[in-house]
Amino acid sequence: MIYANISHKKGGGGGFGMFKSIAPVLSSIAPVAGMGGSVAGAVAGSVASTAIYTAADVSGNIKQKDELTLDIKVISSSGAVTLTNQYKAKAKSGGEDIISPIVEQAAQAIVDMVEKK
Repeated sequence: MIYANISHKKGGGGGFGMFKSIAPVLSSIAPVAGMGGSVAGAVAGSVASTAIYTAADVSGNIKQKDELTLDIKVISSSGAVTLTNQYKAKAKSGGEDIISPIVEQAAQAIVDMVEKK
């Protein structure tokens, strides 16, 4: 099971923003946990591509100094936590895509974890 929490901090303060739409995309990485390495890589790549497309849709709402934080936790079928990571990005300019890089990092970390099994 993969849990993902995405938070958006406006450059001048504020809270959770328009990133609710990418949470289901990140959750769809979950099937990767039960697959072999090459299949897991293909699924994670597909999920990352979908997330990047979604990121392109919402990046127009990003303002300079906005911050995005993605927390992920992967729990095995036995209930053991197998991965926890936090990824952060800060926009240098308005409209910058700060979503794609951290989603790619999270997907790669999950694939790496699956391939080590």
